Amino acid sequence: MTPTISVIIPAFNAAAYIADAIRSIRAQDFAPLEMLLIDDGSTDGTADVARTEAPDARIIRQANAGVAAARNTGLREATGELLCFLDADDGWFPGKIKAQADYLRQHPEVGLVYHRWLVWRPDPDGVYRLPATINQEEPGRTDPAFSGWIYPQLLRDCVVHTSTVMIRRQIARQVGEFDTQLINGEDYDYWLRASRLCEIHKLAGLYSYYRASPLSLTSHPKPINYGYLVIDRAARTWGLTAPDGRKASRADVNQRLHQLAMDFGYMHYRSGSADLAWRAFRTALRHHPLRWRAMFYLFASRIKALRQ
Repeated sequence: MTPTISVIIPAFNAAAYIADAIRSIRAQDFAPLEMLLIDDGSTDGTADVARTEAPDARIIRQANAGVAAARNTGLREATGELLCFLDADDGWFPGKIKAQADYLRQHPEVGLVYHRWLVWRPDPDGVYRLPATINQEEPGRTDPAFSGWIYPQLLRDCVVHTSTVMIRRQIARQVGEFDTQLINGEDYDYWLRASRLCEIHKLAGLYSYYRASPLSLTSHPKPINYGYLVIDRAARTWGLTAPDGRKASRADVNQRLHQLAMDFGYMHYRSGSADLAWRAFRTALRHHPLRWRAMFYLFASRIKALRQ
């Protein structure tokens, strides 16, 4: 039987993009499908645009509480057997829902399926234009390097993107809610937790796009290194071994944590808190004690902090 599917769309001041996102859902030509838009305190008329574009969508408005809280509202309200997430400024290519629903129906051992995605960047004039054609793989073909009990792969990188996910409702219930204490990395944390409970498979097809915003490249550094926190917490909680016995190497995880600490330190050294930069470089040295670049910036940031 055709499964029921719920699409959870968290949105905050997304009036400029939400119609495109909704149209990409309409282009799936799949039923039955429940669309839930969680308006997280928007002030730009996001809900009005969504209501015009999708009169049958359930629009739930709440005070601004962040994307994790908005997704949690969607999880609580969704009624579908299979759940999808679509960020308001992302979109899907046709065939996504059918490919994933078919795959989960054929593979009951899999709890979550995702796929390749396009990082969509603006043209030089600032306009976002999708490519004329998208090369699709044969439906149902997977990427074996990133399929199975992928906890070790996730410790090395966040290989799952939120708008690519379809998850069984019963697995989502076991995973629980997104961590609202994480301003960034709440999705990364969720996939790590899911990877402890079920097999996760990646379809080789390209079925979604992620709108890369130039503004994100110049955003002010955050006071907490959320990426580092998520991986470090997972490794401390579960170690480096997946439920099927496969293991991430300590060297790979150390390198990942070292680089996250270095990147966080660089951001704060250049335009943030020199004291936070010093702490970050000190953390980086814990993972690789003899890296000269970390040593140099450790001393440089300490001097800068004393002069501030």
